[in-house]
Amino acid sequence: MNGRSSVVLACGFGILIALIAGLGIGAIQRASVMYSEMKTSQDSYLETEALCRDIATDMYSAGVLVRDYLLDSDPRNLALHRSELIEKRNSIQRQLDLLSAHISVDEQSRLDRLQAEAEAYWDTLDPMFEWTAREKSERSWVFLAQKVLPHRDAVVSLARELTLINNNTLQQERHRLEASQEALRSFLFWMITIALGLGVLVAGLTIYRVFVLERTHAKQRKEIEYTKNDLRRLSQRLVQLQEVERRSLSRELHDQVGQTMTALGIQLGNIENLRTKDERLFRQQLEDIKRLNADAMRNVRDLAMGLRPSMLDDLGLEAALQWQGREFSRHTGVPSKVQVRGSLDSLTDGQRTCIYRVVQEALTNCARHAHASNVLVSVSTEDGNIEVTVHDDGAGFNSAHAGGGLGLLGMRERVQALDGHLEISSQPEAGTTIRVQIPVSIPV
Repeated sequence: MNGRSSVVLACGFGILIALIAGLGIGAIQRASVMYSEMKTSQDSYLETEALCRDIATDMYSAGVLVRDYLLDSDPRNLALHRSELIEKRNSIQRQLDLLSAHISVDEQSRLDRLQAEAEAYWDTLDPMFEWTAREKSERSWVFLAQKVLPHRDAVVSLARELTLINNNTLQQERHRLEASQEALRSFLFWMITIALGLGVLVAGLTIYRVFVLERTHAKQRKEIEYTKNDLRRLSQRLVQLQEVERRSLSRELHDQVGQTMTALGIQLGNIENLRTKDERLFRQQLEDIKRLNADAMRNVRDLAMGLRPSMLDDLGLEAALQWQGREFSRHTGVPSKVQVRGSLDSLTDGQRTCIYRVVQEALTNCARHAHASNVLVSVSTEDGNIEVTVHDDGAGFNSAHAGGGLGLLGMRERVQALDGHLEISSQPEAGTTIRVQIPVSIPV
């Protein structure tokens, strides 16, 4: 669960960071493209404007040069005037060539017309260089008015028309850039919306996960506190039970074994005096000594069996459980039955001891509180587990509200130490069932 949450949160934060990075990179790229387009459009506009202005200026300058030539009566200045006009012509042609690089395909026809008008203008000027001084004087004003000025005005008009077209083109570029800005704003809006939505989702998941972890931590802390309290109670109770057990052993040894051995010593002293006197009384005393010795041996054996039955180590768990069931029936008068299904030979010493003590405590509780008519002890091994069930048909109790005595706590601690599970189900007047499952490796 923790691993899956970490992966989900890592993916969420990764996607969020990727979106933010994409948002920034995309915005920068689009802004760069828009700036480049705007700069290119502005540069093209300014250059086209400058070229059109220069063409008109050069045309006016050429007109002035033509006028100066026609007014100059000195033939020696012909070459100078002609070279100046040729220089103007070449300058205008260079500007027209540059202008063709900035004119769209749709406006190419206007540029061709401008080129044709300029050529016609220069072709109109060629005959005047063949005139004499008299012809210049007679024809100059008519030539200027009818030939030169109309062509010049046509060229200037076309240049101004290209300027207007250039202004329209600039307006179109502005509209296109505004559309690009709107697209950029839409892109930023959606990217920011998605990033914020994902951020809110990741934040919500994180807050929820932290809340769950805090709640789980609080629950586990309470469980640890309860466990510590239970362990403290168990430890105190174990110390008390150890003292009670020592006191009981001391009393048993003193009251039963000690008294028996004292009586046995007295009888041995009496039999010494009767050995040569009364044969019948001697044999009676000898039988009493044998009986006292048997009682002492039985008391010692019962004490040893109460501490740990030797048959658990010598004959195995099944025999020890069967003996325990018989002893329970002999002391309480309640019929008991022990059923064992499967082999118990593969159990470890700790597992055998745990099962024996659990059954012993369950039968002890049954004898003290259940008032049962029948008791069933069932032990079975299956699916890699050993299951122990102790069921009685006695008075029962409300297991939902029962805190559990130290006996039950001790059973639970024994089972949990072996990674097992203990379950107690009981209802008033419906009997009690104690079920234990302990994992065990069964050799194949």
